[in-house]
Amino acid sequence: MKDSHTYSSSVFFDDDNNNNNNTSNEQDFPKKDAAIAAGFKEKDVAKVFKEGGKKGVEIEGAADMSGLTCFCTRIQNAKGEVKLLEVAMEGMNAIPDPSDEEERKGCSGKISKIIISESEEKGQIAMVAYVAEETKDKLNAKDWLQGVCDSDLGGGVGGTVDEGATDTWATVTCKEDKEKFFFLKMKDNCLGAAIAYLRERDLFQDDSSSEEGDNPAADFEW
Repeated sequence: MKDSHTYSSSVFFDDDNNNNNNTSNEQDFPKKDAAIAAGFKEKDVAKVFKEGGKKGVEIEGAADMSGLTCFCTRIQNAKGEVKLLEVAMEGMNAIPDPSDEEERKGCSGKISKIIISESEEKGQIAMVAYVAEETKDKLNAKDWLQGVCDSDLGGGVGGTVDEGATDTWATVTCKEDKEKFFFLKMKDNCLGAAIAYLRERDLFQDDSSSEEGDNPAADFEW
């Protein structure tokens, strides 16, 4: 049986062997469908998908300049909800329509990513990890995300990766625990922990580790 999480991520690989006639209009977006089925408003789903698409293009540009293979960033419109955050990841990984270069979106399916969304009102932080085909021999989505949850950085984040996680796709919702994990500290810690995990495995290059001088990825808004 094909794993549903693996399918939803792998459908977006912009492989050189793919049919060049594939466009965003022809793609399936199961996470969008799942979010709407779960009761999220279509306008909210469309908004977060659009944000993901724009972020994807920015990441592609940073990768072209620096050669980065992994990336971590925040999503503003997912409201701390995993289902909306998964929609954003779909938008980031979408294959662009070659006939519409002015509205290029997605494009970052070859970049492994953790994306993060917080809701202070709900006292929770959602995260989604995606590992691309190109880096899955060096990185595991479930282990990466659990590594962030288990980090001691800044006092930690907490949480346990959701059931159904795979090597290439994993999700988690971390809840505030006022006896151990405070929301504002968790918010500060999660992005740093995700990048630290990559640094420990030589998968994140910044100015301090570059042998060739400045690295454009280090100046990107993470």
